[in-house]
Amino acid sequence: SSDLVQVGRHAVWALRKVKSAVMASSQMILRCTKTGRLFFTTAEATEHAEAFGKEYANFDEVGMDHKVWVAAETGRVCYSEADVGKMKVRDPDSKTWEEKTVAYLLELQKKKDAAIARKERFFKSVDTKKLEIMTSAKNLGKNRSAKALYHTKAVGTIEAAEAWLAENASAPDLDKLTDEFVEAALAGSSGDVDMPDANADVDMTPEVDDRKVGDPNPPEIKEKINQDLLKQVMEMGFTEVRAEKALYTTDNVSLEHAVNWLAEHAEDADIDLPLKKPAAPKPKMSKEEAQMKALELQKKLREKKAEEERIAEKEKEAARKESTRLMAEAQVKAKEEERKRAIEQQMREKEEHERHKAELKERLRQDYIERFGCEPPEDKEEEVVKEKSSKDQLAFFLQKLKKTYKDTDKEGLKTCLNTLKIYIKNLHENPLEPKFKKLKLDNKAFQTRIAPYDGAIDVLDVLGFEKKADCLEQRKSTPDGWLCGQAQKFIDLILGQI
Repeated sequence: SSDLVQVGRHAVWALRKVKSAVMASSQMILRCTKTGRLFFTTAEATEHAEAFGKEYANFDEVGMDHKVWVAAETGRVCYSEADVGKMKVRDPDSKTWEEKTVAYLLELQKKKDAAIARKERFFKSVDTKKLEIMTSAKNLGKNRSAKALYHTKAVGTIEAAEAWLAENASAPDLDKLTDEFVEAALAGSSGDVDMPDANADVDMTPEVDDRKVGDPNPPEIKEKINQDLLKQVMEMGFTEVRAEKALYTTDNVSLEHAVNWLAEHAEDADIDLPLKKPAAPKPKMSKEEAQMKALELQKKLREKKAEEERIAEKEKEAARKESTRLMAEAQVKAKEEERKRAIEQQMREKEEHERHKAELKERLRQDYIERFGCEPPEDKEEEVVKEKSSKDQLAFFLQKLKKTYKDTDKEGLKTCLNTLKIYIKNLHENPLEPKFKKLKLDNKAFQTRIAPYDGAIDVLDVLGFEKKADCLEQRKSTPDGWLCGQAQKFIDLILGQI
């Protein structure tokens, strides 16, 4: 249409504006002033302008240091920071954006082009005729067909390639051609060259092409032609030479393939010349040798598969062990939390009991005052406590420490309790170790952390430490392990509360 022509002319005019600046540069980079998109050839820029209209036909040249932004996760490219914000909304997978330059994009493109070129070289390194048959006639993917032909080149038949595909049907990367595989295949193929015998005579006479239009195809060609298909092709009006060439070239796959070949090569200058006599075939392997080769290949494939399964099983077992370990740790943690909750519940119940007991005591005091007009005589509480069990005594003296110092010296109380816990833990875990059965009174830690706090030495007394001239010494030959454990639990609970 006339509009499209105008757009094309405008694009050409816009590109001519930067042509003089670009002539001196080995790489042309154009930026659309409307979208910010970059183009590395005039053809790309012209196509962009013709596709989107006149407003998109203005371009500026940018340098190699021009900034772009690339998503680390997806490889998406944005040409401005504003575009990055929009892309984050449109594509949540593109999270991490890195600031790059045009030079980086060019280098990346060169690597992609090199990878594509290597793949094309790999496709050409296998039997291209068999590759075409496997992809077009048998509807197999090109990547997997090329890999199968590569791995079975020692046998050199389509049947061997199909057997390899069946053997590796479950392989996750069957349809992938990784850069590592392609490079290894190309490196390996460079060494697979049949070297002639150094002592053999070499014919240096150039080959003379004496074929003429009207000559029949060589007998070696004719004997390989499917006669039924030949008859069908010739009935369609094609000469015998053309029909034989088409069927021979397409490996007698089908009538459709032969006709398509003839249509594609109808204008070839040598279409009516007979085919050249095929070179003398290389010595073929005997049936037994071919079977041995196939068995050897199958053995290698089975060994490879077994090794992969062994590695997968090993990884699976490692994952199972890790899962079991994590589950065991979770169970231990859950039990410990349940134990702490149980202790906290016990302490809450005990505190509730003490509160109720205090309320009852206060009522009794008030009743006594009403009846006798004076305060009741004081109970010697600590004397009463000493008549109770060791566990109750521990609870009493630890609660006494808490009530006395939690508001006036909280940090000192924490230090005192932690020091008591260390003494008790050492005694609990090493009941026969003499050094843990004595606490020197002149020790600096004891003097600053234990002695000043009323009730701390009482706790040690309940646990069996008896005061001597210069130390507190364990009076029991074997300390009460259960009581030590209870003391640590009470101390942990109180530390949690304060």
